[in-house]
Amino acid sequence: MKLKKIMALTLVTAMTAGMSLTGCGGSDGKDSGSDGGTSSDSGDSVTIKWISQGTGEDGWEGITKPILEAYEEETGVHINAEFYTFNDLFEVIETKSAAGDADFDVMSVDVTYVSKYGSSGYLEPLDQYFSDEEKAEWDDASYQAGVWEDTMYAAPENTSTQELYYNKTLLDKAGISVPENDADNRLTYEEVAELAKQGLKKLDPDGSQGYIGFDFQQVSRVYQMNMLANSMGGKNISDDGYSLDGVVNTKPWIDAMTWYQKLVDDGIASRGYDADQLGDQFSAGKVLFMIGGTWTPSNMTCDDEVGYTYAPCFEGHEDEVATSTGSWYFGINSKSNNKDAAADFIKYFTLGKGNDMWLEINGDVPSRIDKQDEIANNPDASEDMKIAAYEAANTAVPRAVTPVFGEYSTALDQAWEDVRNGADVEESLNNAVEQFDAATAAYK
Repeated sequence: MKLKKIMALTLVTAMTAGMSLTGCGGSDGKDSGSDGGTSSDSGDSVTIKWISQGTGEDGWEGITKPILEAYEEETGVHINAEFYTFNDLFEVIETKSAAGDADFDVMSVDVTYVSKYGSSGYLEPLDQYFSDEEKAEWDDASYQAGVWEDTMYAAPENTSTQELYYNKTLLDKAGISVPENDADNRLTYEEVAELAKQGLKKLDPDGSQGYIGFDFQQVSRVYQMNMLANSMGGKNISDDGYSLDGVVNTKPWIDAMTWYQKLVDDGIASRGYDADQLGDQFSAGKVLFMIGGTWTPSNMTCDDEVGYTYAPCFEGHEDEVATSTGSWYFGINSKSNNKDAAADFIKYFTLGKGNDMWLEINGDVPSRIDKQDEIANNPDASEDMKIAAYEAANTAVPRAVTPVFGEYSTALDQAWEDVRNGADVEESLNNAVEQFDAATAAYK
């Protein structure tokens, strides 16, 4: 029942949006299979059409060229890659898939859309193409995020993780030293908050300099904020992916939000900045401590030195430390006429040489266990990436796996922001439950 309703509602949404698309690449509305080439078992030359995001030479369009060229040289299969802007890609996938178009074979899938596309029938199940041994090559969090209702629908290109970054220049000025720590002896959130408080007292006693003691790069977004509740043992969503009641209105969530609200009330965390601004404040030298992704050091615009360490844990919850994760995946269009060839390409880009090249070119955190081990055992690898590889393998928690992630993030992003601005914690969480229930009633 849920699957049929999701497919019907998604189709109505896509048809209402219209069929006129403005993304980069060729025009839409081609005859079915016109760009897909010939069937992979026909014995003729095969062309696979891949639709993805990241236009331009500095985006995926440019940086994947050597990978696609290497694949064609090795296999004789041509990849017709069509790139769109980030937002346009979602509209393209929705419109084409809802209409049953077969003019593309492979799609890049944001991890939060895997279960939606899988339950809507847009994605071909991949279990027939990937053996248990191949699935085990990815860390568990990466693999599980591509699974919905015990079916694998997408394969991870790479992953992401979070670390604790800090401005060494500011801490030196404040006379603050970060205690020695490691994966088995992490700083606690409470300790970080106290260090940040001491630093602000030295650097900005009257609050006139605009310094922020400790905050999250993607403030008020479930991608990072939920790791606080996860680090107290809280789950993200019910097992069936359709309920928040009895999940987020529980002690781990209440305690985590209460802790964060106090951080804001004490003037240690920020108000007013959004997730698109907080990282800029760190890179400008205005934040002492920040939970951020591995891209953080490269974004620095000031000359301050950046330090980094493992994500914190909560006192009394040292064995429940959790880090946010997830990135882009590959899936097969369920209407593709070239599914076998599409699966071969996906394997190349997620488990094979193509993935090796991608990780080398783009510097992302690998989902593959062997590449994580390679970083851990490489004396020349940066400590930053060693930490990232460890967290991805050991503490990563996938975002809520649900076909209604949009409704989920809308409700809980608002709850985090409301609490940040002083709203009652339990009331905010109960409001999120009610909002989510109302928004998803049609899917149940």
